[in-house]
Amino acid sequence: MVLPGFASDRKRFQIDLCCGLLIDGDHMDNKALHFNPRFDAKTGWFSGPGDDKLVINSFVSGRWGNEERFDNPFKEGEPFQIRIMVFEKYFKISASGKHMCDFPHRVPVESIRTISINGNIRVDYVEFHPPIGIGADGKPTLVAPTPKQEVITKIDKPNVPFELPLPPGGFVSPQSARFTITPFLSSERFTINLKSKGEFLFHFRVDMPNQAQKIKPHVIRNSSKNGVKWLTEERTFGTFPFHKGITHDIVFTAYGKSVTVDVDGAPFVKFVYRDGDDPVNVDQITVVGDVLIHRFEHKG
Repeated sequence: MVLPGFASDRKRFQIDLCCGLLIDGDHMDNKALHFNPRFDAKTGWFSGPGDDKLVINSFVSGRWGNEERFDNPFKEGEPFQIRIMVFEKYFKISASGKHMCDFPHRVPVESIRTISINGNIRVDYVEFHPPIGIGADGKPTLVAPTPKQEVITKIDKPNVPFELPLPPGGFVSPQSARFTITPFLSSERFTINLKSKGEFLFHFRVDMPNQAQKIKPHVIRNSSKNGVKWLTEERTFGTFPFHKGITHDIVFTAYGKSVTVDVDGAPFVKFVYRDGDDPVNVDQITVVGDVLIHRFEHKG
């Protein structure tokens, strides 16, 4: 989908991929993708901070999801192109030929029915490109997606520490790993890791709370270099979702240069691999700490 446009002096525009015809209002249908560049400047002492970011989100079951925010690459009064490519697990979005971000699917893309464009934009044209091939007669023809053979590995009640070697090719889209776990009643912490030759490409650490010792809950994401050096921790998250003695589902899903983590069916955090780290090099998945694994499932 290519959208050359021309920004005006209004505040925002949006491109929505909607799952029905109700694109606005109190009872609007799901939006698989909400692409919303903003140009709100602070206008006075009491107007609050301006918002000049690019916001990407989804609207599912009557609620907006977690926003993903990026620097806004668009300038008011300047033309641009937007291209949204649909892959099996995510949208790949670029502006004027430069990749901006990947956004994982939160609803099945097969449910998308409507493209909606609104706001401070002049649209010169819209192009939609379904998969095209060349038929036996030499003429262009629509190509149905080729179903991929999915390989599923299931392991029930493995011991902890748990280690699973991955075949060459790493942890890349459309792979996912599901951990059905229960933290012990005495649990202090547990970690799930994507490793490459002993290095941590993604370290997901859950610190359980302890009121008696005044320990607060944390979910820390990080990676390592040279086997010993931890890089900058990522600690921000919404509500702490884990409870001692309660069973949870944790799902790691691979995307281009990132991995998302869902907890109990809800999006939780997204981790972008650090510079120089390539998920194609992931050769091991490990689980360590105060946790019982009921089932591990790897799809690839």
